Amino acid sequence: MSSSNQIKNTRYKSNTGQTRWASVEEMQRSATKVDLSAPVYPTGGIPVMSDGHTAYLDGRDTHTLIFGATGSKKTRLFCMPTINMFIRAGESFVVTDPKAELYVRTAGFAKEHGYKVVVLNFRDIGYGDMWDPLSLPYEYYRTGRRDEANNLVNDLAATLSAPQKENSSDLLYPMMAEGLLTANMYLLFEAAAAENAVNLRSLTALCSQSSLESLKTLSGKMNNQNTIGMLFKGTLLGENEKTVSSIMTVLYGMVNIFNMNKRLTDMLCSNTFDIRMFGHEKTAVYIIVPDEKTTCHFLVTMFIKQVYEILIGEAQRQAKLALPIRVNFVLDEFCNIPKIPDMPSMISAARSRNMRFYLVAQSIHQLKGRYGEDADTIKGNCDNWIFLTSRERDLLNEISFLCGEIDAWGPGGAEKRKLISVTELQRFNKEKGECLILHGRQYPFITYMADIDEYPDFANYQVIPIPPIEIPHPNTFDVVKFTTKFAFAPEGVPFSNPD
Repeated sequence: MSSSNQIKNTRYKSNTGQTRWASVEEMQRSATKVDLSAPVYPTGGIPVMSDGHTAYLDGRDTHTLIFGATGSKKTRLFCMPTINMFIRAGESFVVTDPKAELYVRTAGFAKEHGYKVVVLNFRDIGYGDMWDPLSLPYEYYRTGRRDEANNLVNDLAATLSAPQKENSSDLLYPMMAEGLLTANMYLLFEAAAAENAVNLRSLTALCSQSSLESLKTLSGKMNNQNTIGMLFKGTLLGENEKTVSSIMTVLYGMVNIFNMNKRLTDMLCSNTFDIRMFGHEKTAVYIIVPDEKTTCHFLVTMFIKQVYEILIGEAQRQAKLALPIRVNFVLDEFCNIPKIPDMPSMISAARSRNMRFYLVAQSIHQLKGRYGEDADTIKGNCDNWIFLTSRERDLLNEISFLCGEIDAWGPGGAEKRKLISVTELQRFNKEKGECLILHGRQYPFITYMADIDEYPDFANYQVIPIPPIEIPHPNTFDVVKFTTKFAFAPEGVPFSNPD
């Protein structure tokens, strides 16, 4: 479809009531025009109009929420084109990619344009990259950046404990287990460094019942002013045996996947990339996670939260308090991954640091089911809403309500009618890419978006294989050996970490 025909087929209505449809000219003035065959774009962003040859992008520091039921072409109409536009603009991005289709379609393009391509592959362990979630928290802790280390440690503990909290009728044990998990991480930072054993394998070993007596011995010798000592003593020495045993059972459940899947654990004990560089050099990050099972979904949440927190720190160290290179998070199937802690705060603070979120969801019910009351804050911080199709009544009613009412004449005289009805919203033409866009402060807009195959310059994509990796076997901290070493040490000697 040509550019002129595409624009002619865009629906526009002029009304004299309280609302109306935005005109093509209004939408064009509010966005950045790009020739899709140009080698470089002035900005990256989601298209609000596109025929495959010319597009109008939202290049502002705004977040986007895309609603569409399964099979509505969310990926082909928006995710794939938007990622390719990031690449032409030289912007970094982090994408969730359940089926690896985003990687297949865009990674070769990124590679050709000088990007560092990172693949966290939780579907095929042994192909892609390795990420150690304890590496940067430990580095920050060791180099005196304690507040940043504490934030990262607390985020890791919160993510690992979240399933236990959600499935427990009594939050006492999960909360105490989370405190013990935090103490174990700090213990590794203090005691396992000499053995090069600060890793998830060591953490899993510390969280097992077999380490209990050794941990009790250590906690008994720690100074009461010591952070680790306080965390340990409050749990291990302050409760009866039955309570401690219950806490350890919950704790072990938090890390059980690492005990069951040794190869996955080893993959998470080394780094092949530096998260801090995402905002300093062009980086394309693909998180491939099985969508047919949820076992590894919590790792996606853990990674996204850590990337965000680390990049916030990097932004704060810049003269303009913003990342030199913009980082975009494209979170496909956003509501299928576990709740990201502090997501409302993240989405509020991201824009001024040169970060944007593109959240793809199937329904409002799904969003509220995952984020509860926070769903309204998340929706409110997204300037762009894109609607493709749905049978969900709440979503249809909200979109219809947001589009407003017009004055009309009916059998009884003047009356108010919806600019677009629920019935009309359910009849969008999928094959033409018909969708409704609420863009910034513009009036509602209905247009036809080009499918990724209609972008001639993106059609001849190169598929690059995900490279295999050699996963090293990490050292494991021997808490029994360490405890024996200090068996006769006076109380308070093993640790003296200043707080």
